Amino acid sequence: MSNIIADLHIHSIYSDGKLDVESICRILKNNGIKFFSITDHDSGKAYEESKKISKEYDLFYIPGIEFSTVHKKKQVHILYYSKNISSIEKELVARKTDRLTRILKMVELLKGFDIDVDVEDIFFEAEYSESIGRPHLARAMVKRGFVSSIKEAFEKYIGDDKPCYVPKKEYTVKETVELAHRYNGLAVLAHPYENNVAEFIDEMIACGIDGIEVFSTKNNWHNIDYLKQKAFDHSLLITGGSDFHGDGDYQKCGLDEKNFEDFYNAWRSL
Repeated sequence: MSNIIADLHIHSIYSDGKLDVESICRILKNNGIKFFSITDHDSGKAYEESKKISKEYDLFYIPGIEFSTVHKKKQVHILYYSKNISSIEKELVARKTDRLTRILKMVELLKGFDIDVDVEDIFFEAEYSESIGRPHLARAMVKRGFVSSIKEAFEKYIGDDKPCYVPKKEYTVKETVELAHRYNGLAVLAHPYENNVAEFIDEMIACGIDGIEVFSTKNNWHNIDYLKQKAFDHSLLITGGSDFHGDGDYQKCGLDEKNFEDFYNAWRSL
């Protein structure tokens, strides 16, 4: 898709991204992005900073958070977009605590494979983060030489269904969508082809989602055509984003002007 002006799925140092808000804004500006959302996992810590710095770079910021849920033993991510996410912060405390407990359990499981990760290394990787996640653990594994790359850490040890994987506390899609609506926001199904969640797309729609992340670096053009038709058939918003974490080069992905206008009108009416 040409003429991408909006990237609505980005992670900063406040969850499991590697870059601060200003570095993200600089990259977006250099790539012609005009509208963006930082959707950190279970965290709105980037909110105030993003509001301020986005203006300095002449960018338009849309507040967001990415929530983890479980459906039929598959991890499903729901993107929450609102005008002001500070009010939902109190709902995030339990999720943040669960994230830390989960990572510590993975550290113990890794010892069974002669991989002894120092917890302090993980805390260093997550220095500014409110939401410790698997990428922090993977980066610590790479630095200590236990694996050669983050990809290897996930594919061998900590990816879904791998031997050292520990699931998060199970929040359902429906209760997360209801949470988003309770706090005056939009609920969007993120990257449906990750973990083959698209297999249950109709069940996700029945949970009351407002939109589908059609444009994602994880979707091929066949996937995109299918998701666009689903969104059209059910009068759902089309969203898109890079899911950029800062581990490599920025891959420009998101919405063109027409698709963003539809999303923006829905967001503005909240």
